[in-house]
Formats: sequence, C-alpha cells, structure tokens
Amino acid sequence: MMKLKNNIMIGAVAAICLCGCGDFLEPSSPSEFVPKDANSLNELLLGEAYPRNDISRLNIFLNLLDDDVTAAEYQVPQSGFEPDQFLAVYSWQPDMFARMEAIQLTATNMYETHYQLILGANAILDYVDEVVDEPDNINYVMAQAYALRGFMYFKLVNIFGEPVTSNPDALGVPLKLNSGIELEEGALARRTVQEVYNQVLLDLHEAEKLYEALPADKQFAQDYRTNLPMVQLLLSRVYLYLENWEQAATYADKVMKNKTFQLLDLNTISTHSENNGVYARYYPTYHSYAASPEVIWLYGDPGDMGGWTSTYLGSQNPENNGAYMHAYFQASDELMNTFDETDLRKERYIIYSSRGYGREGRGSEDDARVPQAYGKLSNSGYPIYRPASDASGRAFGRSLRLSEAYLNYAEAKAMLYKAGTDGNGATQALAALNDLRLKRFAAEDYVAFSTTDADELIQFVKDERRRELCFEDHRWYDLRRWGMKEIKHVWYDDDNTMSTYTLTEGDKGFTVPIPDEAMELNAALIQNELAPKRTPVIEEKPTEEEDTEDEYNK
Repeated sequence: MMKLKNNIMIGAVAAICLCGCGDFLEPSSPSEFVPKDANSLNELLLGEAYPRNDISRLNIFLNLLDDDVTAAEYQVPQSGFEPDQFLAVYSWQPDMFARMEAIQLTATNMYETHYQLILGANAILDYVDEVVDEPDNINYVMAQAYALRGFMYFKLVNIFGEPVTSNPDALGVPLKLNSGIELEEGALARRTVQEVYNQVLLDLHEAEKLYEALPADKQFAQDYRTNLPMVQLLLSRVYLYLENWEQAATYADKVMKNKTFQLLDLNTISTHSENNGVYARYYPTYHSYAASPEVIWLYGDPGDMGGWTSTYLGSQNPENNGAYMHAYFQASDELMNTFDETDLRKERYIIYSSRGYGREGRGSEDDARVPQAYGKLSNSGYPIYRPASDASGRAFGRSLRLSEAYLNYAEAKAMLYKAGTDGNGATQALAALNDLRLKRFAAEDYVAFSTTDADELIQFVKDERRRELCFEDHRWYDLRRWGMKEIKHVWYDDDNTMSTYTLTEGDKGFTVPIPDEAMELNAALIQNELAPKRTPVIEEKPTEEEDTEDEYNK
C-alpha cells in the first residue's frame, strides 16, 4: 500500500511555512506571502533555503568525530549538566542518536535540517516559472537555489553515505528534487552515493552557467548570498573528493585568480589587546567579510560549530568551590605536533586557557588547548570572554575561504605529478603551498618548502590542509576520503581512570547512522550498516610523574 506520510522525507511539509529570520526576513506565511516577482522569490529563498546564522543543527557534532580533538582533563560536572551527551558521538557509538535523545538532546538531527533547506530551494525552482520579471533577476534567483541545493546534498552524502571513491555504489541519501508530496512507493528511497554526486555536479554546474551569464555585480557581492566564486570553490572540492584532479585544479585556479580575494596575512592579526595597561586575549573573527579578505561565502550558526551547548568550550557560571567549568575537549597532541614552532596558526587558530580556572588542585598554568573561540570554532561559550560579532553586526559559524582553493589546487597537482600525467605538477603544487605559507609565518621565520618526491609532497599537502582548515568541518571528510585511518579517543571517566575508544581503519563508524526519527518517518529508508557497540579499554590515569604529554599539556 502507499505510505503517504511515511514516504514524506523528514522535514518536508505540504506547504512552505516561513519562520522568523532575524536580520534576513520578517515572519510570513503561505497565505500572506505569494511571490509575484523575482524579488519576492529572493526573500523567500533567504527565509527557506539559506543556512543562515540563526539556523542550527547543520554540523552539531562532526568536530567530535575526528583526530583533531581529544578530551580535556576530568572535571566534576555542574548540576544539571550531563557530560555523557558528548560521549556517544565522541566514541562513535552506532546508537548515538538514541543515546542523545535519552538524555533529552533534541537539537541533533542534522538530517532533518538539511532537507528542510533543500525543500526551500526546491520550492523556489518549482515556482520560478510562475513569476514575471527580467530574465537576469529570475536567473539570479535560480542560480542561488541550485547552488544551495548542491551544497546541501554534498554535505548530506558525505555525512550519511560512504566515501565516493571507496564505494560509489553504496547507499547515499534520497534525492528530493521538487517540493511536492511523493505518492509512489519507495519514491524517497536512498540513491547511491554516485547518483547523489552526479546530482550535486548537475546543480553546481547549472548554478555556474546561470551566474556566468549575469552582470558582474550579481556574480559576487558581500551580501551573504551564494555567488560564482563560491560555486567554483565547491566544484573544486567536489571534484577533489571524486579524485578528478584535472577539474579540481581547474576550478581551484579560477578562484585563486579572482582578484576580489586575497590571502589573510596572519602577521596582521594580533593575539592580545591592550586597554589602559591591561592586556587581554584577542579573538579575531575569521568568518567575516569585514575581517578577512579570504572570505567568499558565510553560512551557519556560530553556536552550532562548538556543539549543541556552550559547554563544548566552557561555561561562565562558577560552581564547585568557585571553579569555572573548563572545556570538555581540546586540540589533540597529534594536531599540535604538525605545526612548526614558529607557525602563526598555532597561536591564532588555537587558544590557550586555564583548564581549571580557580578549581582546587588546578593552577593557572594548567593550560588547555581550545579551538579558537570565535575564529576557528566560532562558539561564544568560552569562559570569561564573549567575543563580539563582526563589523556588520552578524556572526557566522563557517565560511568558504580562499585558502581552501590553494590547498585543493596543491593536492590535485601533487596527485597528477605522482600519476605522471603532469610533469609541472610538483612545481605548481609547491608554488601554491608556499604562497599560502608565506602568510602564515613571520618573514624571519618563513622557509619555503621544497621536494621532488611525490609521496613527500602529498603528505605535506595533507598536513598543511590539516593545519590550515582545522575545526572548519574538513578533517572528518578528509580522513574518510584518504583511507579512513585508525583513530583513538580518550575519555576521562573520573580523576583516576580513563577510557580509550578505537575507530579501526576502514570502520563502519566512518559513516554516521541515519537518525532514528528519520527512519521512523520514511519507511523507504534503509539504515547504514552499523559497527558493533564500542566498549572502551579502561586504565588508570597516569600520575603527574608518569605523564609524558608534550609541553602543550603542561
């Protein structure tokens, strides 16, 4: 029998209901808002299809899955706070969504949020033929809708599907390409990973074609909308994941040659500010048009990027004999050890905070390495400090940046060089890498990297990508496409014991399970093949004398 409601994808609704949109759009409803021209569609697009800075549940916990984070030292939880809310994800449990729901965490369904935005883009594309306006105005709206839908599907398939290069025929995600209600049995079943990638490329290339036919002022503006260089950078990323190195390099080169953007010189970014002789840590806003000439497009809620509560980074509320909660996670030794001592990113992308801050037995020198509060991780919950938004009054959690284009180009050229199909690939890859690195060191500390060994070059590109893009939702995807190496996560159960969880090489846990709620609402969905429940290896925590951690943990 037909399962009308069960076959409606989670998040889909029979009519589009506009929500409050803060700066972007005043609340409305379908009965009040009937688009008559392209400008009306433009407003509807902002309200229903954009991953705005007030849209949460886009990337709630991806940063907890990779090897750039590790658990910080144990602390007594504050009353009413459940630290195990992090553990289900941090330990790659196959029932992570059920365990989070069991402790009343309701804002974790990334699957639903992405499809809600896809539905908004679909509605625009379904309705656009009904409006009367100038062709350029209509095409501008369509270009945005295709770019947004392609972006959302690319994110979905890389969260809930296997890596395309390792198993393109694996189940990806359903492809919903209109805003109507599906009646056919199985209409919203999962398509293969390759089929989803094909649709992503169709959408992005259609957006590119529409943008290229528009006047220059509609191809890019600092107005928080999608744009031509954003689409080209995404195409570079998609082709990189597909290991189509030629196309990845071609599209990265288009972005690199765009004179609108320049690499941010970290020598110009201070780490401290002074006020009447008092020095305080300064938190730069990297995801901002006003603060960074690298920013191509902004998206996402800042709070999302630090976890679903501010406690991912810390709390401003003292408890336990006056102690402030410290961050539950910090940058891992493995990440920190990839930085040269003089690499400016080590101080500007990572912050150093008192781990205990007043707690008995924890001195001010007991530092934790916390991802940059408003620059890299973009979470406003860091203890004591609450960074301001950018000059426009808006704050976003993520951005597409010029530096990614340099890294995509370098990786693609290095791979072509290794394959023997581009004799100049090493030279071109090194040029891109060193152009980027020149802005990441003081002049007296900068040393150009050079090698003729293809494997050494490729490894350096991977390490550079890790350093530059840390905590910006790249590392988990990169680990997947680079072979899914083994990862170990340590969790401190109490002051005396610690548990180690292992994600083995090629583990099924490298693909996130589909949320239980989505499975219940769509009978056509098939769950991912899940790994067994992970049990930890529990051991005594090393004493201070036995602790051999490097200087960053001292």
